[in-house]
Amino acid sequence: MLTTTINIYRLKIFIKFMMKFNPNNPIKILRKISFPRLAGTRGEEKARKILIDFIEKYGYHAREEKFNLKVFYMKKSFLEIVSPWHEEIGCSGVGFSGNTSEEGIYGEINYIESGDPMLISGKKKIFLMSIRPKFEIYKKIMKWDPLGIIISESSPIRKPSHLDIMPEWRKYGSAPMVHISFKDAYKLVKRRAERAYLTLIQEERAVRACNIVFEKEGYKYPDETIIVCGHYDSVYDVPGAIDNAGGIGLLIELARIFRKERVKRNIRFILFSGEELGLRGSQAYVKTHEKELEHIKIVVNLDIHGGLIGTNNAVITGSNQIKSYLEVYSKENGLNLNISEDIYSSDGMPFANKNIPIVNFYRTSGANFGVHSIDDNTKYVGREAYRYFGPFIYSFIKMMANSEEFPFPREIPENMKKRVKEYFEKRLGISPP
Repeated sequence: MLTTTINIYRLKIFIKFMMKFNPNNPIKILRKISFPRLAGTRGEEKARKILIDFIEKYGYHAREEKFNLKVFYMKKSFLEIVSPWHEEIGCSGVGFSGNTSEEGIYGEINYIESGDPMLISGKKKIFLMSIRPKFEIYKKIMKWDPLGIIISESSPIRKPSHLDIMPEWRKYGSAPMVHISFKDAYKLVKRRAERAYLTLIQEERAVRACNIVFEKEGYKYPDETIIVCGHYDSVYDVPGAIDNAGGIGLLIELARIFRKERVKRNIRFILFSGEELGLRGSQAYVKTHEKELEHIKIVVNLDIHGGLIGTNNAVITGSNQIKSYLEVYSKENGLNLNISEDIYSSDGMPFANKNIPIVNFYRTSGANFGVHSIDDNTKYVGREAYRYFGPFIYSFIKMMANSEEFPFPREIPENMKKRVKEYFEKRLGISPP
């Protein structure tokens, strides 16, 4: 009887949270900033002004924290098959992968699948790959001194990705890289394309990007802080609706509600830039605020949200106690939440490297098929993506903010620490902050 009473009480609390949360507000913000906003560009600046207007309208003071980074401007990407037939193939350049001359490069095409050594037929070829190479494969491929690299998309429904490599990779070599559609790659392999012209022109600049920071102060434990974060930049020339205007819309709606709440711990909201260029904004934050990190109890990261039809997920980089709590709490409230313990490639990672636990909330949806391509737009977003998941995340944060003792240990299990380290060194190919 007591258990039933507690469950009914918690359900009433959750329904109360749902009444506070307005699922239309995240959609409104998502739509307002769904335009290209690569870090350090005018698009990022435009989005920042829009977001700060919302933040200050809700009664917060937004602090802009600038950091230096390198950015690229894609000017021309062109691919033409010239043997055994002539055809121009649509493509998108890979940032930081290098340049050709205006005339481009001419070379023999060598299909090497995922970088399989047995398929590499020699040096100075244009490699055609079935997948974008990760850092370890990239290093091996560079030993063959390729003229260029063509990367197939993984699915017939995806348009070419607008991505980049880490500039740090180039100390092992570089080759101009482009993405093409799966259908075009299939045609090239099926018809045994032999030779091609490849042109890639991009300009690189050192610029300044900006994180946005604002805070709800706690009244009882002001030396303990919960960070709620998400990135507001997009990849180049892509609206970035799902990734991650949707997460930013959710974050600001959570901040709106918490503005009127009394909380015992600080809740610091951070909108990071430069995530799509290698977590640059979150890395800069961790480095700049290193002396303050001991006060951070947990990070809640919101990345990939807004798809109308989908499922809700949590990836935990931290104690098993967090997973256990979310399993019970999601069942009590009738929310099917897919929960796993792992690393998640987003802005929580620099904090995880400092032994701060992370909970990444994200949404799986058919709308996600266009992420990192021009199809990451507002076509398949909707309020139902937030109607239940938003209040659930809000109630989870509020529980942590108001617990007399913080409910979860501030630690990362040893096996997770190893994965975090490998993520930076073997996936990103950079030294962790």
